[in-house]
Amino acid sequence: MEENSRYVSAIDVGTESVRAVQLEIKGDNSLSVIGYGEAKMGGGMRKGTVTNLSGPAEATDRALSEVEKMSGKPVNQAYVSINGTHVVSVKTDGMITISDGQAVSNADLDRLDEAAVSGRMPANRTILDTIPLSYSLDNQGGITNPIGMTGVRLEVKAHVISGLKPSVDALNRAMNMAKIRVLRFVPTAAAAARAVLSEHQMENGVAVIDMGAATTSVAVYDEGDLQYVGVVPAGANNITKDLAISLQIDTEAAEEIKLRFVTADFPESDKDITVKHGSGDITFSRNEVNEVVRARLEDIFVHVEKELKRAGYAQKLPEGAVLTGGGSRMRSIEKFAKEQLKMAVKLGKIVQPLSGVIESVEKPEFSTAVGLALLMADDGKFNVDRGSDEKKTGGFSLFGLFKKK
Repeated sequence: MEENSRYVSAIDVGTESVRAVQLEIKGDNSLSVIGYGEAKMGGGMRKGTVTNLSGPAEATDRALSEVEKMSGKPVNQAYVSINGTHVVSVKTDGMITISDGQAVSNADLDRLDEAAVSGRMPANRTILDTIPLSYSLDNQGGITNPIGMTGVRLEVKAHVISGLKPSVDALNRAMNMAKIRVLRFVPTAAAAARAVLSEHQMENGVAVIDMGAATTSVAVYDEGDLQYVGVVPAGANNITKDLAISLQIDTEAAEEIKLRFVTADFPESDKDITVKHGSGDITFSRNEVNEVVRARLEDIFVHVEKELKRAGYAQKLPEGAVLTGGGSRMRSIEKFAKEQLKMAVKLGKIVQPLSGVIESVEKPEFSTAVGLALLMADDGKFNVDRGSDEKKTGGFSLFGLFKKK
């Protein structure tokens, strides 16, 4: 690694797995993947929410051990994903006055952000992000950046993302147990969007649908800004469980059937499926398997469409939807989603040019981790390697976590 190089770290905490990525920002600002890791969750998460601190803490520690062995660089701070139906977004507004004759400053925008959320959020919620959508200065609207302008009455329309305080605090504590300082929590779909969406798509209007193991997360972008986030409490594991119950087999056999034989265009077939089960083989009708999987996928996308309707964007996104996450690896899933959502749908690919060990992180299940790392680089929150054991850190903890010792 070059002297004076900078690097960023990201941790995607899912219900079934933790995935971590480390990127190097080179002198020419190009990005290289220098480490990645993945560890199965040994319990402690349910539908994106922490239920036992030790589970995600231990999985995070194991995933980061893989990263550090590969990169040779310690991970002591990171951007971290947050998920679950407790993560919600609302539109709000705020107003402040500017001293007569004074130009609008960054300090004024900070006051305006506070005004937009003050008294608007219940005490049991933690604000994760406040996204200004547009400003108005003395009734002149449509302003995207008022810095340096003069006026008296400054207003903002904003999008505020928040999570239940107990859930956010629990994830904080789990990361703290893994000796990680969280610089920022980012909703899963919003992080994945940074990896798989172009600025052109965000400007025109697009949705990201991140199909995880236990949840399906939705983020909507329009006019270049995040407009909505929502979470459906069902994912790829629900398909496996449905197969296990319907076919009266264990989940290991059901997962094998799902991965090997299911395709989301559900062709009619009189052929049977045979898999090893215990000491012998078991045989099922392909049509029976298709019926079970189709029912669950229809249910998931009905709820995805409800999220899009709640956002006010159902069938109103010129760029359609982009699928990512491990669940998007099912064959022909984009065709099924297109039929269900009645909009253009395609599979997500990482749009940011990356070098280094990129083979594994180009898989859809790594989109969120890569997006988190890219967001950290965008925000300039990186470690600086100066060729010694001393590390300089940028940024601060939103939630008062301690640095790794």
